[in-house]
Amino acid sequence: MTNAPIYDAAKTRITSLVDGGDPLTPVAATPGWSVKDVVAHLAGGLRDFADRRFDGVESGEWGERQVRDRRDNSLEDAFAEWDANLALVQPLFDTPMGPVLVSEVIAHEHDLRAALGVPGDRDGVEVRAALVKPLQQLDQRMRDNDVPALRITLEHGDRVLGHGEPAGTLRTTSFELLRAIGGRRSADQIKALDWDGDPDVWISSLALFGRHRPEPFEE
Repeated sequence: MTNAPIYDAAKTRITSLVDGGDPLTPVAATPGWSVKDVVAHLAGGLRDFADRRFDGVESGEWGERQVRDRRDNSLEDAFAEWDANLALVQPLFDTPMGPVLVSEVIAHEHDLRAALGVPGDRDGVEVRAALVKPLQQLDQRMRDNDVPALRITLEHGDRVLGHGEPAGTLRTTSFELLRAIGGRRSADQIKALDWDGDPDVWISSLALFGRHRPEPFEE
């Protein structure tokens, strides 16, 4: 599957998932946000992608601004904006931005599933597709900062991040890796995974947005 169909399918699943539920249900994976806020962020995020507006991404202010600006909108408003903004970003799906959009929507789909107690498919092509861009970014970051290379063994094969011979190995699933590097796990949870080598060597590098959760998150 290519990026646009994966994104569209995730959007359809999210729409069905939250339909008829309480839009104010808290989403623990994104502290301070409700179901409605997550959908508003997905809608507003697409607008920012269309406008190439990315200030505040690493600090978290990028998403907080989107939610704050739409706090008084309804869930229906959020879905209407999501539809409109999705049309604006269609050309991006066939660019390097496409995998970023996929990673974003899949991560938030599972945030919503955790909040609503409805687990989804954690082994499918969607989760693997959501890892494509994050792993590229982490690989480049490790190379730029001379972090020792790390072999990551997943259910569908190995991937080496960083330059040179791997100095350690992390064995986990694609889903758990996606959640770990995306800020949905604490540092202690990541250290408790199956490692060969000292996880402290890589723990700070395995934070896509520069930070891990301060407390454990189970789903």
